[in-house]
Parts: sequence; structure tokens; C-alpha cells
Amino acid sequence: MTRFQHVKSLFTSPVLICIGLVLILLAYSGCSTPEQKVWSTSGSYAPWSPDAEFVGIEACGACHQSQHDSFVRSQMGRSFRHAEKDLSDAKWEDVQPIRSDFDDLYYQPFSRGEGLFVREYRLSGKDTLHTRVERIDYIVGSGQHTNSHIYEENGFLYQIPITWYAQDGKWGLAPKFQKEGNNYRFGRVITEECMACHNGQPKFVKGSENRFEFVPEGINCEKCHGPGSIHTEEKQAGIIVDITKEIDFSIVNPGKLSPELQLDVCKRCHMQGVTVLAEGEAALDWRPGKALASHENVFWPRQPDSTTHFIMASHPDRLAMSSCFLESWKPTSGLNPITCITCHDPHSPIEEAGADLISATCVNCHGGGVGASAAQRVQADLGPGSGSGSSGVRKVLVCTDPSVVAGTSTAACASCHMPLSSSTDIPNIRITDHFIRVPGRLSQKDAGDQTRFIRLASLIDPNPNSHVRAEGFLTYFEQFTDRPGMLDSAKVFLDRATRQGLQNLLPSWIRLWHLQGDHASVRQAANSSGDLAPDAWTYYRIGEAFADVAEFETAIFWYQKAVALGKDHLRFNDKLGVALTQAGRIQEAITVYDEILIRNPLFENGLNNRGFARLMDQDIEGAEIDFKAALALSPDMELALANLASLYLNTNRTDLAIPILRQLIKKYPLNPEYIRIFKIISESS
Repeated sequence: MTRFQHVKSLFTSPVLICIGLVLILLAYSGCSTPEQKVWSTSGSYAPWSPDAEFVGIEACGACHQSQHDSFVRSQMGRSFRHAEKDLSDAKWEDVQPIRSDFDDLYYQPFSRGEGLFVREYRLSGKDTLHTRVERIDYIVGSGQHTNSHIYEENGFLYQIPITWYAQDGKWGLAPKFQKEGNNYRFGRVITEECMACHNGQPKFVKGSENRFEFVPEGINCEKCHGPGSIHTEEKQAGIIVDITKEIDFSIVNPGKLSPELQLDVCKRCHMQGVTVLAEGEAALDWRPGKALASHENVFWPRQPDSTTHFIMASHPDRLAMSSCFLESWKPTSGLNPITCITCHDPHSPIEEAGADLISATCVNCHGGGVGASAAQRVQADLGPGSGSGSSGVRKVLVCTDPSVVAGTSTAACASCHMPLSSSTDIPNIRITDHFIRVPGRLSQKDAGDQTRFIRLASLIDPNPNSHVRAEGFLTYFEQFTDRPGMLDSAKVFLDRATRQGLQNLLPSWIRLWHLQGDHASVRQAANSSGDLAPDAWTYYRIGEAFADVAEFETAIFWYQKAVALGKDHLRFNDKLGVALTQAGRIQEAITVYDEILIRNPLFENGLNNRGFARLMDQDIEGAEIDFKAALALSPDMELALANLASLYLNTNRTDLAIPILRQLIKKYPLNPEYIRIFKIISESS
């Protein structure tokens, strides 16, 4: 058995029908009619059909009990769950508070019974100036590396600002929550793209940014095999395929896909970076067995030291740098192409596989390896039956470790050739670097240099068109950097795409101009084009361009178009409310904010902006309540602080305004208006 065939057998064992299901098969065996399509033998995959629905892991477990039982113990099976103390890997008693140095806030995780919580607070001496407590609703991560956390408000999901780092056994701020002085606090949205990889298939509220009707508990079978409704229906109807001889097209079996498509199943989530979805695709649309390039492309920068600096979810990219991988994919090598399942059984926990099993995979090509004779280690004939699938391919082995040479080594091959490494995006973790190489052969030239940008590498489609490349630079600018050069590169590719006659470029041009602050070009495009794509983000950006020049009625028109496509997108609704307020349509604005806050009472921008609208409507008491509510959620919210200080000054409560002005001056020292007002008040008092 070859190494490839050995792993593939994990996916192709005959279907086992449980005793209870046999009775169901007898009852349903006559239900299939000649006119009814039989997907199992159709030659096209049923999970790609729009009629295929997700049925959940328990439906799979009815027939595939052993795979179900091992998978729920695996890292993927433990990826996402409701927050309960017994389901957490973290420590919850006597935890030292975590301080965010940038904004002088503390975070204290704690439990009450099975409930999990985090308290945010700020101190001044022994006085508590601010406190906010949120209940944790979901735990993300198996605990092999981390437990991160999510809270839910009426279906809107946000990340909790602290993470348990399992390998170091400690709490810390969540990844990216203090990068370059940025603490998202409780406002980082969990989008459908986040959920597409960290969990099974949810029910996402279309047009929202982060609202879900249903959230499953963990990655499940259908993530790799596709939605299983048609598969289960056909098995219940007695339609059985001998999968040792044929492909059962009612479900996707990754073990019977081509090596390229096998890799795509894993790349969908383990090749992260800057994702650019194909036109018409949403994050949750992709189905296993389809070419990933038809759904998305992923970009990531190459820098002088991209060899030793890499992000956590870059395993296929790292593997593709390896000589082992590259050699196996050569048509003339006689080897089975290496894919992720060459070494990994996705049904089982990594720790249960053990290092010996993975080392055995290395030995298949490297002639006996650990414990082999010196002759075997120096030169191995990888002929038929040796695991290579070749006929007489010869390889010279290069392991010179003394214990390996002596045949006494018990270390796993990966411990030297795939060392544990840190990642650039998640602190306090150590991951297996899938770049297989000989120790000590990496060049130290430019080591550590992560400032010089060389290129934006395309990791899924090696030859994307100019439009897709432009979108890659725009997305990288928005999500990872504010370097203007990214926008310059995006323009180069958009110009090229225009010359090439590519279609549907206007939304990308508007996105570029919006990011450049070139609102005039956005307005000109909106006024002169009658063929704008129905895209909520494009409509929103046009609204911003008209609001920039105080053309509020026109801005309202475009914001309303954005909201029509994204009714549960809180930021779009918030911008519409602001424009209505600025246009003097106060009651309409208040209605918009009332609806926002019914959906999500914790949306702090909505509270502040409704407070301002109420102030314009002479509702002083209502405005003060809203400003205070916004500051209870976000104590450094500049607009809410300024609005409340202004309200106090204009209602002759100077004593209440002064401490707020001091806070504004301390937090936002570059705004001279706060200093000017404070000086006037001080001189007149």
C-alpha cells in the first residue's frame, strides 16, 4: 500500500448501515420513482445542487458512528461551542487582570456557576471610573493553541477582547486587539467569512455585517463533504453504491478527488490572508470538490524574511515551499502528490495519531529513515511496494544527525525538519511549520526584515486577472495596513484592467477613490453612470462622498439604497441616521436610531447619534440619557464625550463639563478646540 493509498483508505471504507436504519431502508425502498434523479450514480455531485441542505453531524453519525465519535474529539470537532465552564480549557479562578496599556483598561475573566464572563474596568487610584460586564456566549478554538470568545446580542456576534493561550497557560489580549495601539474592545464584528472557517455552516442574515439566525457548534462532516441532505435521503431510500468500486456522487468524498481538489478542501480555511471573492460569490457559498479558484483568491505579501515570518493559517503555502512537495507533484517523479491527507486524518485528533505515524510517512520516501541500516539511509530504491508508486526512482537521503546515523534516534522526523515556530499574527503560540527542510540551511540574509514590501503573492490562482489583483491590494490596505503604496498598486492594476476591457470595474474604482479620500471622483462617477452594480458597499461609499460636501439629501438617497440591500447592517443604518439629522429630518433620524437600538441595544454609535438627534429636537433629558449610555459602553468615545460636555455647558452645568473636558484633552491632545473651550471656562469661573 502506498502512502497516498494508506491515507485515502480513511475516506473510502464501505458505508456501514446501523441496524435501526436497515428497517428504514426497507420501508423506503419503493419510494424512488423512475423520474426521480438518482444522484449517487449521476456523475455530478449532489452537494453542489441548490436543493442540497445541511443536516448536521448527528445525521452523519447515524451511519458513520466511528468517524463521528473520533471527529468530535478532534481539533476541528472542538472548534466552536457554547460557553460553559466545563467546556472551556481556560483557568477561571483567581485570574490576574489583563491590562491594555494603550487605553488603561483592565479585563478580568470570571465564572458564575457554568456561566463565563469578562469585566472591563478602569481605575483611578482606588476609585473605579468605568466598568462593563459581558457574558461570553461562545468559545472558539479547540484549546490546542487558544480559546477565543464571542458574545451575542440579538444575533449580532462580536469578539470578546481576551484570549486563553493554552500552550503558555495564560490569559492575554486577543490577537490584533493591541496591535499598533488598537483595542477593538467589544466592537470587533464576527462576519460570515470568520464563521465560514471557524465553524460549521451557519444561517447568516443576508445583507448584515455580523448577524446570524443560527450558529452550529463546531466544524462538522459537511465542511469537507458538503451538505448531506440528498445523501441521507438516498441512503434511506435504499440507494447504495459500492464505494470500493465507484464514486458515490450523493456526497463529496475528498479521498476520491484529484490531488488539486483535495488540497482545495484544506486551503479553504488553512490558506488565509487577504480574501477576494469571485464575482457573485458569498463567503459561505463554496462547496467541497469545486475548484477553490472559482470561489476566491487569497493574497499575502512577500517580504525579505517571508521564510521565517509567516501567519498561522498558511500551512499549504508553507508546504508548497518544500522540496518534498515540489518533487512529488512533478509528473515524471513517479510519486503520489503530497496533500494534507498524506499525513493527516481529519477524522481524528492530532495527538491520537502520534508522531510515529507521521514519521512513517517520511520513511516511505526516505528509505527506512529512523532505525534503518546505514545502507538504507544512504541510498534507497523506491520501487514498487516501497510507498512511492514509482518504478526504480532513486533518492539520496541527507539526514546526518548522529543518532539517526547510529539508528538510535527516537525523535520524530518533523521535530527537526518541520520545527515548532511562532506566527506573526497570533502571539503566545507555537505551530508546526509545514515548510519541510534540512535544518540550518535557511539563509539569514535580511532575517527579521518585515518592513520592505516585495510583492503581493497570489496563493490560490497563480494567474489572477488585473481586476482581482487590484481588489487584493484594496483589501490588504483596508484590513492590514495604511501604506498609500497599496492604493497606488491597486490603481495600476485597475488601469490595466480598464485597458484590457474587463467588465464591472466601477465598484472597484469607487472603492479606490473612497479609500484615497477622492470624493469628487466618486460623485462624478455616481452622477454620470447609469449602470452601477447593486452593491451595498458601493452605495454606502457614494453616500459618504455626497455627505462630505454637505449634499445630505443626495447622501440620504444613496444610504437608503445601501440599507435596502443591508437592512441589518448597523453601520449603514447609522450613516443614514446621521445624514437625516444633518438634513434636518430629525424625527426620521430618531426613528432610524430607535430601530437600530431595538436590534442591538449595545450599538454605541447609535446611542450617541440618537442622543445628538434628540438634542436637535430639544429633548435634553433624552439626549443626556443616550450620551451617558454610550459612554457606559465606551468610556473614551470622543463624540459622546464632546456631546455630553457641550450639553452640560449649554445647560449651565459647568462643574459637570470640566472633568469631561479634562478627559478629552488628555485622550485627544491634538484637538485644539478642547483646550480653547477649557481655557475660556477656566478664565470665566
